[in-house]
Amino acid sequence: GVTSYQEEEARGVWQAGNAAFMRNWPYAYSLGNSADSPIKGKFDVTVLPKGGPNGQHAATLGGWQLAVSRFSKHPKEAVDLIVYLTGYAEQKRRAIKGSFLPTRPALYKDADVLAANPFMGKLYDVFVNAVPRPSAQTKQKYNQVSSAFWTAVHNVLVGQTDATTSLRMLEQQLKRIKGKGW
Repeated sequence: GVTSYQEEEARGVWQAGNAAFMRNWPYAYSLGNSADSPIKGKFDVTVLPKGGPNGQHAATLGGWQLAVSRFSKHPKEAVDLIVYLTGYAEQKRRAIKGSFLPTRPALYKDADVLAANPFMGKLYDVFVNAVPRPSAQTKQKYNQVSSAFWTAVHNVLVGQTDATTSLRMLEQQLKRIKGKGW
């Protein structure tokens, strides 16, 4: 059900017109507006709720980073590929064709990009205010931290516990995971 869908399961239910909303990556926009989609032209994209008048819209930075392995047999070619993929023209093409969020701020105001994906104009502020996942701080323990957080939220959503209890238990679990340090 809704509390256990993976990314593509959620998109499939939403794109079939069987969900009121969905949280997903921007690639779903172009799929939702594809020629054979039952929801084509019937949805929009917005920012996540901000949690009250003093709240702030926030999103996490995704995992689209590119790097060259020190073990690469072709490091120069790999760097050239990264330069190409992160270039203005290629990011523009990917934004238009696949609704991929560009890392170049100017593309959020580019007329061609906005014609293909009108929602991207709304995402500029989200993009510049996005927060990194705590993987840099938690290092090798990131998966454990992520799983603990997911479980705590899930337990509240399915009614197994209340938010206060779940947060208290999560704090204790994170202290155990951290041990003597990240």
